[in-house]
Amino acid sequence: MKPMNLHDLSRFRGELMGIAMLVVMMFHVGFSRYDTIWFCMNRCGNVGVDMFLFLSGIGLWYAWCKGTQNLLVFYRRRFQRIYPAWLLLSSLYYVPLYFEGKFTLLQTIGNILIGWRLWSGFVDEFWFIPMILAFYLVAPFYMMLIRKHEAWRWLPMVAMVFCVLLQYWQPLNVAAGHLEILFSRVPIFLLGINAGQWVKEERQLEPHAFWLLLLLFVLSFGVCINFENGLRGRFPLFLERMVYIPLSISALLLLCKVLAHSPQWLTKALAFVGTVSLELYLIHVNFVLKYLQPYNLGYWLTLLLMTAIALLLAWIIHKLLSLIPWK
Repeated sequence: MKPMNLHDLSRFRGELMGIAMLVVMMFHVGFSRYDTIWFCMNRCGNVGVDMFLFLSGIGLWYAWCKGTQNLLVFYRRRFQRIYPAWLLLSSLYYVPLYFEGKFTLLQTIGNILIGWRLWSGFVDEFWFIPMILAFYLVAPFYMMLIRKHEAWRWLPMVAMVFCVLLQYWQPLNVAAGHLEILFSRVPIFLLGINAGQWVKEERQLEPHAFWLLLLLFVLSFGVCINFENGLRGRFPLFLERMVYIPLSISALLLLCKVLAHSPQWLTKALAFVGTVSLELYLIHVNFVLKYLQPYNLGYWLTLLLMTAIALLLAWIIHKLLSLIPWK
């Protein structure tokens, strides 16, 4: 067995982001509850968010190291990629709701500009974008910190302890408990940034690391299945998200091994999904899935139709937004 090269996380970054997006879409389709292994696997699909955040952290490290390390340039590039798509699709979603009387004018403006629904404690299908923008806002300061003082690479451990405090220390829970879905994703994002240096240096894992990763994947996935199989609602959600950390990292590294031996047509298809993953995320639930679900077509047909339609719309929007003459 050959050594595992961490650079594969960069080499297959587009394909892995495509897989993460497809996993999230499978999670969102949902279907009637039955105590089956497939149901549990489906319910664990939001681990795709953690996979995406880990890969995003790696990408940010690359961007920071190869650029001028200018904050304004860094923020402008992130803004150009995310905000136009967000502004367009959030407007198409929230403005009609304003005219239906579901939001005030001030709430509508806040929802469109900064994703106010998340910050006020309501998690809708758009919650990920304001969260990732907040992460991008603080990421350069973390990267500057760890480049100057290596010891701060342990900060993800502090973030994990903070999640426990957020759940069980009453004053903190009252003040910020509504943002648990955000804070429980901070550790995996910081770990992605940490891993960026190893990926960039093309560090290798010895061949026997494969078996350790496989063990880690099986155990963490088994824990998540156990959580979802009848325990949902009986444990704080941050606990399962802590298990998502080893699950997502081991899954990504094992997927690199699979992708290295996959046919070219498959890797190209997954890379395409990864390229339009932002638009796909913003479109697939509110603009496609909600119109398919009333037909009760079943899980697989609904998933296939949603994916096909959302991919076409995502590609069109991606192409249109790429025409913006950024300077």
